[in-house]
Amino acid sequence: MKATRIFWAMLAAWFILGLGPGISLGLAGEAKKTDTTPSKVQQKEGYQMEIESKLKEFNQELKEWKAKSKEMEKKARSELEDQINKLSKKEEEVSQKLKELKTKTGKAWEDLKVGLDSAMEDLAKAFDQVRSRFKSS
Repeated sequence: MKATRIFWAMLAAWFILGLGPGISLGLAGEAKKTDTTPSKVQQKEGYQMEIESKLKEFNQELKEWKAKSKEMEKKARSELEDQINKLSKKEEEVSQKLKELKTKTGKAWEDLKVGLDSAMEDLAKAFDQVRSRFKSS
């Protein structure tokens, strides 16, 4: 019974002092705000993983289109193969930018990220155009 009272008294004190998520107590019992936002390094790593994941999806789709093109009539196959080559070149450019981005930090990383975002957007649009053109083929 006494332990229950102590528990409730501590819980009440916790809320009265305004302690809650994101607050921890130091060794001497002083409250310290803990930072729960991801660090720049974590943000960069997460961004890189996101880009790599998208590139893997695009590469898988290119492989599927290459296989599909072999079953198409000559004219359509030629057109699809041209589109595949253009997409492959764009994908390679994005991969190179990603490799470069991995070596940068701070302001240089942020500047490269803007360029990589733009390149990924262009690549995604190009894939969308090819998808819409060849979805029924």
